[in-house]
Order: sequence, then C-alpha cells, then structure tokens
Amino acid sequence: MAEDKTPDPVDVHVGRRLRMRRKDLGYSQQALADALGLTFQQVQKYEGGANRISASKLHATAMFLKTPIGFFFEGLDDPEGADNTAADLANEMADFWSTPGGPELARAYVAIPSVGMRRHLADLAKAIADDE
Repeated sequence: MAEDKTPDPVDVHVGRRLRMRRKDLGYSQQALADALGLTFQQVQKYEGGANRISASKLHATAMFLKTPIGFFFEGLDDPEGADNTAADLANEMADFWSTPGGPELARAYVAIPSVGMRRHLADLAKAIADDE
C-alpha cells in the first residue's frame, strides 16, 4: 500500500502563517533557519507544508518571530462542541499569576492548613470583587 504524500491541510496552513509572519518581519528563510539550527531548505519545507514542524520547533519559531503560538493556527476550525474549560482556566490562572501579589497570595492560600479558613478567605475575596 503506497503512502499518501499529500501534505496535511493543517501543516500547509501553519506553513503559510509561518511564511507570512517571517516576511512581515523582513526575515529571510536563512535567518530563520540559522535561529532554529536548521537549513533554509527545511524552512522551505515547513513553509510549504511538505514537512511537519514539531512542537518544540514551532515554539522556538514563535519565540524568534515574537508571535503567539496560536497565531499559526488562526483561521482553522475548532472541533465542534470544543470544551474550552481547561483553556479558560489556564488563562485565568496565568492572569492571576501575573497580577502583582498573585503568586504570594497563592502560596499563602495553599499554606493555610484549615479548609474552613481557606473557604472563608475565598468567600472574602469574592465579596470584595463583587463590591468593586
């Protein structure tokens, strides 16, 4: 049975977004390749969707291009009925952690041995937030 050599549409989409951002910033394929420890031919294959870009290379690419990783997937359909609960919670936690005092509050909260006291503290925080 012959293997299908047609690039996956997602790989093509990610490659196009990569090319668009690279060109927008004025980088050559060689400059991106040098930053990622690749050959420019490999960058060409990524951009054309012929080769899949690994998660670690996509992350390094996003860092080099100063672009959120989600940028490469914008325009793709989300799964029908996608459950965004985990992503929403992760975003809330990232917001909390980046708020001044957030890390200290989290550490102090976890260190409270009494479940009841933690519950009171959470209720107090909710009341203050609703009052604002």
